[in-house]
Amino acid sequence: MSGYFITGTDTGVGKTIVTLAMMELLKRRGFEVAGMKPVASGCDSGAAGLRNSDAEQIMQACSSGLPYSQVNPYAFEPAIAPHIAAAR
Repeated sequence: MSGYFITGTDTGVGKTIVTLAMMELLKRRGFEVAGMKPVASGCDSGAAGLRNSDAEQIMQACSSGLPYSQVNPYAFEPAIAPHIAAAR
């Protein structure tokens, strides 16, 4: 099993776009893929709990049906830096 960690220095720099593109490329080459967004802030609250749209896209791109809680285990509602949101 191999893994990749996609990181960026700011919001909106393309981490999710790169992640989804890599997942699609690997699936086309016959690999089983799973992705995650370990921490997300600015999540929307709904009937299913706190959800992040990027994490939902990553969840849908996974080869197998991972539950949202595995794709995004730490979700915070305030749209602030995750370490500050976690401290609240």
